[in-house]
Order: sequence, then structure tokens, then C-alpha cells
Amino acid sequence: MAAFTLNSDTHSTKSRIRDLFLFLSDFKNFEAILPEDKVEDFNYGGDRCSFTIKGMTAMSIVRKENIPHSKLVFNSEGLAKFNFELTVWFNGAAEQQGKCRVDLLADMNPIIKMMAEKPLLQLINTMSRKLSELELTPDA
Repeated sequence: MAAFTLNSDTHSTKSRIRDLFLFLSDFKNFEAILPEDKVEDFNYGGDRCSFTIKGMTAMSIVRKENIPHSKLVFNSEGLAKFNFELTVWFNGAAEQQGKCRVDLLADMNPIIKMMAEKPLLQLINTMSRKLSELELTPDA
């Protein structure tokens, strides 16, 4: 197994950092930042969600850490082929628009990494872009 990190592009947000943080802190909203054409069977409850990436595998994600208005950290759960940590970063004042980025720290064998690296980078870039484009009303 080999550990590696992927960083999405950083995007300016259309909503306040506080609203985006609260929105994404609720797993029922996590689906809103996933690519619709690549994800199916999305389910959520409590501090976890699960979904299937079409043509790949089902996965479960659990919340690991919340640092208000700064970052949310999620871990994969129960995957045999690789494990990952997903970090959503928020930069800026809580009551203002700011910037967001998604990082993925993964541990997988080098052969799977070669095949998965490009789709994973596309995934986190989509997540970061979709998060930045959300136009939330205060306390959404």
C-alpha cells in the first residue's frame, strides 16, 4: 500500500463560509456536492453516509472531525481495497464568502492508484466546484 494526497482546485464561494460549513455538516446534504452522473444509491444517517460510485464500489463515509467554519474531515469505512480521508477546507471569515478546497489522502496499492488517481482527482474537483457554487440562504 502507498499513501498519497490529491488536492482539488481552490474555488471562491458564492455563499458565506458559515452556511456552507453548516450545510455540509449535515450528511443529508453531502449528495449535493457529488457528481450526479457517477453516484447512485445515496443513503445517510447520523454521522455517516453511503453510496455507490457507478462501475466501482459501494462506500461508506463517516465524520471524523469538525473544526467550525474551517474544515470537515471524513473517513472511509469498511473498504477492503483502499482507505481514504477526505478533508473539506474553508478559508475566510465565517460571515463572509471565502474559498473552499477538497483534499483526499488515500492509501492503496500502486496498481490501483495508477487507475484511480485521475478519476479521484476529477471527483474532488467536482466536489469543490459544486460546493463553491451553492447559493445558500443564511441558516440553510
